[in-house]
Amino acid sequence: MNSYIDFHSHILYGIDDGARTIEESISIIKKLVKIGFKEIVLTPHYRQPYFKNNKEKQKVLKELNKELKDLKIDVKLYLANEVAITTNIIKLIKDKQISLLNNYLFLELPFNSKIHNLEKIIYELQENNINIILVHPERYSYFTKEDYQKLIDLDILFQVNYESISGKYGNDAKKKVKYLYKNNLVEFISSDIHHENSNFYKIFSKVERKIIKIVGIEKYKDLTYNNMKKIID
Repeated sequence: MNSYIDFHSHILYGIDDGARTIEESISIIKKLVKIGFKEIVLTPHYRQPYFKNNKEKQKVLKELNKELKDLKIDVKLYLANEVAITTNIIKLIKDKQISLLNNYLFLELPFNSKIHNLEKIIYELQENNINIILVHPERYSYFTKEDYQKLIDLDILFQVNYESISGKYGNDAKKKVKYLYKNNLVEFISSDIHHENSNFYKIFSKVERKIIKIVGIEKYKDLTYNNMKKIID
């Protein structure tokens, strides 16, 4: 494996709790490119207190792309958002507040409290031809096996984090991500990278070996490149 796509990152500087400066954005990208990431989807948070609209995000992305071109760093960047669940997502899209990736919404749920009208919100989004990628479902403490299956039956796609398998987010998330891998419920694996001093770059190869041991090399290629490429294209 020497080519990956990252579907979940916080590299767009000055937008959320991720990269703070253009220098940090470039530093992170250099490190990801060195590992083998050729394409990166930027998914800054859209939730309290991070509410930059699409115009503001596009401006920062344009500046970042210019700097990358000047430095001859070969990487493709795409803009989306990691959107905290709310009942007015459709309005936010129409008002150009949040970005989708080819009609795919990256949806985040609360980590420790269940959303009781989740299915209603999902149905409304799907009725408006919006596909849903649920980010890091292994990290939601209240999720059960039945919850996962219910969402799969609703055509929700799961994106898990690389480092969950290493225990970064605790033993519960580690157990859950193993369950998701073993039961073929994952569509994408991503970094959820925030900062240049992350441990992600150092442990990537070790994490990769752990995941391949569970899913096999061909499935791993799907989860880290092929499935994402289909959506981007």
